[in-house]
Amino acid sequence: MRKLLLAVLFALPGTALGAPEELQTVVVRPGDTLWSIANVYLKDPTKWNQILKYNKLPSSDPSIALPGMALRVPITLIKEQYRAAKLVYFLNDVLYRRTGDSDWSSAAMKMDLFKNDTIRTKVDARADVKFYSGELLSLYANSIAVLRPPGKKNVDVELKAGEMRGLRSRVVTASARITPKTKDTEFGARVKEDLTTLVQVYKGKADVEAQGKTVEVREGFASEVKLDMPPSAPVELPPSLEFDQQSHTKLGAANPKLSMDGGVVSLNMKNAGKAPDVRAKLPDAGTMKQVPSVDLRDKNLSAEEAMKMISVANPVQAYHLQVSREQAFTTLVLDKNYDAFETIDLNDTLPPGNYWMRVALVDLLGFQGKYNTPRQIKVGR
Repeated sequence: MRKLLLAVLFALPGTALGAPEELQTVVVRPGDTLWSIANVYLKDPTKWNQILKYNKLPSSDPSIALPGMALRVPITLIKEQYRAAKLVYFLNDVLYRRTGDSDWSSAAMKMDLFKNDTIRTKVDARADVKFYSGELLSLYANSIAVLRPPGKKNVDVELKAGEMRGLRSRVVTASARITPKTKDTEFGARVKEDLTTLVQVYKGKADVEAQGKTVEVREGFASEVKLDMPPSAPVELPPSLEFDQQSHTKLGAANPKLSMDGGVVSLNMKNAGKAPDVRAKLPDAGTMKQVPSVDLRDKNLSAEEAMKMISVANPVQAYHLQVSREQAFTTLVLDKNYDAFETIDLNDTLPPGNYWMRVALVDLLGFQGKYNTPRQIKVGR
């Protein structure tokens, strides 16, 4: 009898005699039956009996409640929105929480993440998630995101707090909805403490929607969305940086230049503690008018005025530094924001060796520009 059973199993599709079937785990909740699971997860619920081929169940009756267990189901049968995402990379302390659970667990590389699972990154942590359909999500430090939240149509990620970068991902926050408009759209989103959402587009274009108004943000621009307010008009992102030695692009004298000497990184900015003055000429009724010197950290300056100033001069408050062993930056050994006036000695931060480094400027509203062309560096005195 046992030999007969083994013969039957090996004759089934997806076993050793044919191409292996890619399976996904579906967790049985109290009261679930084969029929209810098929109606929720399967593209064609009438194929519920296919689940019997890959699982040992107490009964083949689809109306009988199943015991708590994990079912293996062929991915080809599952609806796209229920197909698992993968945690393809993480750094430092990353936690996850399953649907319906109250406790957080430590993440593991290549683990499956399901609809309505929550990811949380702690201090100096990062998590990269790849959806089955190809969308990518990079979740930065001190952030919380819900994957494919139920009740929100056409949404891949609900960003609850913190900062993310996405490729084609459809995102909602407390104040905005972000929808990529091209197949290669890359953008960043950050939720501030007052639930304001900052959206910056690095490639392609995206629609930013709030309060019945939609603004198209194209490559190199950004928008701010305050809670219960429509999106702001797009403003230009900070310029891309290059090194002042052997650089690919020489920036104008008004822009900061990045230097790297003996493992020490600096923007060569002086007058620490105060943002640079903004002076620019704007057209006014056919004439050119001089904009007075303005300290953009003045609390009396309205957000609208600040946006106008930043769209003109992009003053810098910080720079985002990333260091990796590989030129592709698939894994990071350092990923941190530094004040624009800080000088960073990597010799005190990293073990001696050869690395790749890239930097992006961050303006006074928190918008981040593109990373510079990566440069190979050597750390160690």
